[in-house]
Amino acid sequence: MGNIIEINDLCVNYRTQNQEKIYALRNLKLIIKKGETVAIVGESGCGKSTLAISLINLLPENAEVSGSIKIDGKEILDKNNKELQNVRGEKIGMIFQEPGASLNPIFSIKEQIEETIKFHKKISDKKILKDMSINLLREVGIKDAERIYESFPHQLSGGLQQRVMIAIALSLSPEILIADEPTTSLDVTVQAQIIELLNKLKKQRNLTTILITHDLHLALELSKRIIVIYAGEVVEDGYIKSEKDAEHPYTKALFEIIPDVIKKRKKFKIIKGELPDMKKIYERCNFSDRCNFVHEKCREISLELVRADKNYVRCLFPLKGRKK
Repeated sequence: MGNIIEINDLCVNYRTQNQEKIYALRNLKLIIKKGETVAIVGESGCGKSTLAISLINLLPENAEVSGSIKIDGKEILDKNNKELQNVRGEKIGMIFQEPGASLNPIFSIKEQIEETIKFHKKISDKKILKDMSINLLREVGIKDAERIYESFPHQLSGGLQQRVMIAIALSLSPEILIADEPTTSLDVTVQAQIIELLNKLKKQRNLTTILITHDLHLALELSKRIIVIYAGEVVEDGYIKSEKDAEHPYTKALFEIIPDVIKKRKKFKIIKGELPDMKKIYERCNFSDRCNFVHEKCREISLELVRADKNYVRCLFPLKGRKK
């Protein structure tokens, strides 16, 4: 499989009203192959969503961007809005984390799906548009598709709203599907249904799928390759199935905060401390103040992402290499 996404030295800074810089992403390098499924995991504020919207060049006006993002070998950071129309929707479909906020409350589901198709595919025949829309709604598991087609967003549950958002994201047959925290506002049962749906769709359509989430459990349901981001940097990238595969202390900590539902006595763990100040660049490991395995050297030099045992890790002393 060839590379469909190539990111090199991507830096994204946000300039505040006080002209301070927030360093959201720092020299990020990433390659994703066609048909691959990856999950990008980390706490809120680590840069996950910034990475997602960077892939469709939809960053806000106060963002300063450098580096390179290539989709199918073509640079997107130098494209204007008109050129990006062929990328957004047609090349990359995106599902946002709040479907209720993403859907326009004053337009019906019919209007919102059909407007996307009409704008990009230049189809105006009403019957063709209706058939395409209802087929999309059925594909994402909506049984009463014709009723939902005529409904407004406020008449739908959160789960149905998210299925409609997935249908819109798929309406232009993209090669890449980005799901940015797609289950955040949904209850546990509906979360499982959405992840099951994404799994089914990626196989049926041979999609390159990118899941953005803070929930490592959900990430493991959809993907074997886990990319862990901390403070704007990739700290681990590899094929992770369980805690024993984690080589970076932060990845291990993310596993430990997932409660064990089998044990009668449930002990909830937390990751001590907070994210480092994202307005500063440190010449040290960004996780060193919160790490249970910290060494003096960790606070003296900045680190690169290097191959450890099986995964790529940004750590002087990866867990697999430590003496027990």
